[in-house]
Amino acid sequence: MARTIEPEPIPHYRSPVTDPRHTPLTRRRLLARGAALATLPFGAAAALGQQSEADVIIIGAGTAGISAARRVAEAGRSYALLEASAHVGGRTVTDTAVFGVPFDMGATRLYLPAARPMAAFGRADGLDIHRAPQGGRLYQSGREASDSDYEDFIATVRRAERAIGAAGDAGRDLPASRVLPDLGPWSASARFVVGPLACAKGLGQVSTVDASRAEERDGEEVCRQGVGTLVTRLARPLTVRLETVARSVDLGGRLVAVQTNRGTVLGRVVILAVPPSLLAAGKLRVLPGLPQRYRTAIEKITLGAYDHIAFQLPRNPLGLSPDEMIYFKLEGTNAYALRARIGGGDLHMLEVAGDTAAGLAEAPAEAATAFLKEALTREFGADMAARIGRVHATRWTREPFALGAFSCALPGFGNMRRAFTEVVSGRLLFAGEHAHETLWGTVGGAWVAGERAARQALGILAGRSG
Repeated sequence: MARTIEPEPIPHYRSPVTDPRHTPLTRRRLLARGAALATLPFGAAAALGQQSEADVIIIGAGTAGISAARRVAEAGRSYALLEASAHVGGRTVTDTAVFGVPFDMGATRLYLPAARPMAAFGRADGLDIHRAPQGGRLYQSGREASDSDYEDFIATVRRAERAIGAAGDAGRDLPASRVLPDLGPWSASARFVVGPLACAKGLGQVSTVDASRAEERDGEEVCRQGVGTLVTRLARPLTVRLETVARSVDLGGRLVAVQTNRGTVLGRVVILAVPPSLLAAGKLRVLPGLPQRYRTAIEKITLGAYDHIAFQLPRNPLGLSPDEMIYFKLEGTNAYALRARIGGGDLHMLEVAGDTAAGLAEAPAEAATAFLKEALTREFGADMAARIGRVHATRWTREPFALGAFSCALPGFGNMRRAFTEVVSGRLLFAGEHAHETLWGTVGGAWVAGERAARQALGILAGRSG
């Protein structure tokens, strides 16, 4: 009988510190607020986005930007939603061309409870959204691990989580790798689960404070049509200016002026719903310049590497269940996990993260296929590797409008996320998964951060009009 890793899905940290200021947004009120958009007259939200001079300029039509625009439109304010790429969704995008079935190239899960309102929207729109299998399965030497191996693996992961959580809770902002005890024979596997798989970085680049604050999850859901499809549908009522690349934000005039490849956009307030990596790389500049506090946050809340090596494996030769996660007893530094039978079909994903993902992204395209075949041969034998069909690997660190997968604070800077929740110069705000202190790295965190930024923008506008 198949065993599962229980009682809760991994990876996440066991000792989160939840900021009570965020609780109303992460639980009950979001659904009621978002649903109110549907009560606007047909086309009203789109019309509000067609103004030449907007109340709110939103740069980035990923999950956070869409959330912010919906909230602004719900309040009856005008907005300009600018997106540099040719599609909405940002790092949450579903492709159907590569394999002929939905393939989430970025985020693949809706973590609860924060994403529950988004899932409710999707279900109401006819999407098949359901609970993912709880926990995961553990394989060793080509077969499912024994009961004692399961117990040892889980205990090792928990020891690592407790050590990191205890250091962070005590305010010891150190590299997470420095606070770990001797983890024994399951060390490589546990380090991968609590490090790259959870944070997109090796533990030497993970702040214990930031990790300890990650909000505990009570489940996760999958969307058969793709999480990116859900986010795209949430953008349907909105006007989005695609292929509009924002190059600078000037706060020096009476109105905020955003210079783009398609001209200048003027507004009263601006929300930067783009990854901090773009600001750090100078692709989007803020003029006359951000105060040092915000520059530090941009430099130290960095995006790591996390990619999917997606592949077809017909006829389920491993006998795996739809959408389940498979962990392995790992040796060395080249670590991975397996998401099996996406949507119940033949599509699988080998999950790589941290230095492994970053290295593959810089290597020739065929390196990912070679890595996949080596991993399957190691775990299941050469015959299994020979069965794979088409392969496609993501490279989020090389995506020009992302430059990484998701954020995690560098050691010593776990408190800097707070800067992304503040108003800069009275009219600039941040939104995105990086702008949430406890839900970072999640779609739900991006959605809630967009809502929060919109509320702040509306408050600024109300204060001026009053």
